[in-house]
Amino acid sequence: MILCKKAKRGTPMKETILALLRKIQPVTLATCERDQPRLRPMTLIVKDQRFYFATGSTDSKSTQLATNPRAEFCLNITTEANSGYLRGSGEMKRVTDQSIRKEIADWAEFIYQFWADSTDPDYCLYELELRQTRYIAPGEMKETISEW
Repeated sequence: MILCKKAKRGTPMKETILALLRKIQPVTLATCERDQPRLRPMTLIVKDQRFYFATGSTDSKSTQLATNPRAEFCLNITTEANSGYLRGSGEMKRVTDQSIRKEIADWAEFIYQFWADSTDPDYCLYELELRQTRYIAPGEMKETISEW
């Protein structure tokens, strides 16, 4: 049984969550295709307390997000003996501002392994406007829910 506790907006839980995150990390991202959830591994990019994902403009997830912008990521957190997770949900917004597209591509240089530069029309950048996080520390059984 998992117990839940709600954290208030602006509490130290936000700092705890941000401290767990690196510049880039592998996560599982969920979108919806009609009434069917779709999961895939993605790289979460974190810059200035903002959350980004890069993908191809014609990928299925881009089509799914155009229809339903709600998404959720899950970061597995493990220690030698235990596991936990951080989940973040909200709405994905396509980033069209070229200065931000370049800033994020320069920050997360792996992007240039897939696209020649930040003006490539196939380079699609999304910002996840976080609404809620759910966190269970490794070895704990209590989920903390935080509204952002």
